[in-house]
Amino acid sequence: MSTDLIDQIRTRVDALPVPPGDLDAVRRSGGRIRTRRRVAAGAGVAAVVCAAAFALWPAADDSGPGSGREIQPIGPLDYSHGLRAYADPGGEIHLGGRTLTREQLGDLDTQGTATPYGVVFSDRGLPSLLEESGEITALEPDSARGDYWPTPMADSQQPLVAYGATIDGKPHVVVRDLEQPEDPVAVMRVPGNTQIEAIDGGLVILSTSDGSRLWDPRAGDPVDLGGPRTRIADFRNGVLLYDGPAPDGPAAADLRLVPGAIDAQLTFDGGHILYWSNKLESTDGSPPIVLDEKATFFNVDTDGSILAAAFAKGGGAEVYDCELPSGRCEPLGHLPLTGGDPMFMGNDM
Repeated sequence: MSTDLIDQIRTRVDALPVPPGDLDAVRRSGGRIRTRRRVAAGAGVAAVVCAAAFALWPAADDSGPGSGREIQPIGPLDYSHGLRAYADPGGEIHLGGRTLTREQLGDLDTQGTATPYGVVFSDRGLPSLLEESGEITALEPDSARGDYWPTPMADSQQPLVAYGATIDGKPHVVVRDLEQPEDPVAVMRVPGNTQIEAIDGGLVILSTSDGSRLWDPRAGDPVDLGGPRTRIADFRNGVLLYDGPAPDGPAAADLRLVPGAIDAQLTFDGGHILYWSNKLESTDGSPPIVLDEKATFFNVDTDGSILAAAFAKGGGAEVYDCELPSGRCEPLGHLPLTGGDPMFMGNDM
């Protein structure tokens, strides 16, 4: 491992911009989900999020990325206020200002991630982008259909997304700029058990059973971050939220390390932690953020706001979109519940 490479990563971390204090004005960007985590926060509480790709959705054909089911024409979506995606597991789906059914979403029941430019997902084994227009674009048109599909991750600061692809029959991680998608930023061959943990500020965190590594796709090879018992919960603005032993690799030296639960999330500025409560504790000793609504279910939306759902007295749930740092919550509507707890899409928890 070269000193020059570590210095380059240190320079990149030091250059990460600190978002302005008023997050209500921050550029609407980023978004991700991770369905492979298991949430255990009390009896009767289901996994809070599935993908904008609905990985937990019941479907007639559940054979994975190669299932061959097609997305029905759904028309334009509206991401201007974030994805604002929430759903009744047994019924309607709200996505980008539209109310849809799972039958319309076809192969979007595989793991994917929502970005300001659309939903990155596996279209029957090919990395693809469901754009805000409703059109689908192949991100790797020359790659083969394959089953290497770790959950993609999107950058909240830059128009970057990291995803898996089967290229020349081998698993690779691809980083692509969705504002200039013609050529990838970087493509790297990886072991088949590689997971994409996070991408932010242009830095990617990858993990295998041997541990985690930090990769600057514009600089060179990944640098060791943590051992196999360290689990990465989230990474935003140079802040690393982790569970287990503290990361002790060379790449950890220039990150702000914050211990936390594996199913917690960071706000986009890395300043607060969302964890099963309307009170978001800070990562630096500053005051917490308290949301107006005392809901039961929470998630970070693709624009950095907080989606919240509270059970309604007459049945179903009321859904809100809460701004940061003010904590003001805007009602989005009533959600009937016919198949379990309300589900959010767009990020992870």
